Amino acid sequence: MYMNRVTLVGFTGAEAKHTSTQGGKEITRFSLATTKRYKSGNDWKDNTQWHDCVVYNASVKAAESIQKGDHLLIEGELQYREYDRTVETAEGPANVQWPKTEIVVHSIVRLDRQIKQDKGAAA
Repeated sequence: MYMNRVTLVGFTGAEAKHTSTQGGKEITRFSLATTKRYKSGNDWKDNTQWHDCVVYNASVKAAESIQKGDHLLIEGELQYREYDRTVETAEGPANVQWPKTEIVVHSIVRLDRQIKQDKGAAA
């Protein structure tokens, strides 16, 4: 038996970006932040991880309306791939295979919770 499943709850970092492949396949991409809070000595610290999410097929339409700061529960699977990228080296530009980790999202649930605002922030 095999399983590749990811469940995340977090806040989006920007509006979702909708594109199409050269073959006409619709894709929506967005980033999702998850934060782990921990105590270090007497201080509380946050460790935020950003996750690149990609949506294909029927879920694309639901993902198009994602806005910055939306609180989401997503489920999907990890996907590892590489793409060609040009990087600058001492000898000049070089083409390399660049690794990319994404979450291929199968379901999206919008949650009601809002990001906490600083008490001193202007309304």
